Amino acid sequence: MGTMQCEICTTEMQPFETGTILQKYTIQYYHCPHCGFVRTEEPYWLDEAYSDAICDADIGLLSRNVFLFPGIEAIINICLPQSETFLDYGGGYGIFARLMRDSGIPFEWYDRYCQNLFAKGFEKQHDHYDVVTAFELFEHFAEPMKEIENLMALGDNLIVMTTLISNPPPHIKDWWYYVTLHGQHIAFYTERSMHLIAERFRRHYVGCGNIHLFSSEPLPSWKVRLSLSRFRGILMRFKHRESLLSQDYEKITG
Repeated sequence: MGTMQCEICTTEMQPFETGTILQKYTIQYYHCPHCGFVRTEEPYWLDEAYSDAICDADIGLLSRNVFLFPGIEAIINICLPQSETFLDYGGGYGIFARLMRDSGIPFEWYDRYCQNLFAKGFEKQHDHYDVVTAFELFEHFAEPMKEIENLMALGDNLIVMTTLISNPPPHIKDWWYYVTLHGQHIAFYTERSMHLIAERFRRHYVGCGNIHLFSSEPLPSWKVRLSLSRFRGILMRFKHRESLLSQDYEKITG
């Protein structure tokens, strides 16, 4: 059994448990004793796992975007009100970018694997953005720090959605987020590993549930948490933006 170095903190990782990926490959999971990061062995099965960019079993795709939309809108309008440029990285079918544009926030879309269906005409145009969002991506990274470095370079503020793993980690059969059925989830982060990532890239970190914000300037954590709470509507009354729906329609139709 080989060894593996933790990409987050460079500690030697320890074999943790085996699991069955794609219902046919028995693979090794590793755990970092220092920061708690968990990952699979080198993922030789990814070409097969990504034969479809979005897994058929991901039936929560629409509800996830609908759930994310008001909270991220509030974070931007309440915590990052001066931001003008936005990119949804790994944007899937373009659902989130379209929802945000409908609310007046001019998101652009990028995804190297998936077809843009709902945000056509608003693909990535710039090399740098005020805000970059990356939802359900961190757990897909085969080279986490390399991919995260690319994301940090893209924007001053990075808003991430991923579910953190506990330390010590749960058994493979006891935690749904390993999602061994589709084989695309290969890296899992603890709160400590998120703080270490922020330190590495000189960002300020605030986490709230499965939403994680890496900002270039410190942000009050209470504002982030309020933005994601049911009380956000109180502040959002004064932070309304005009929808881009009509403007976008005119651009597309001429």
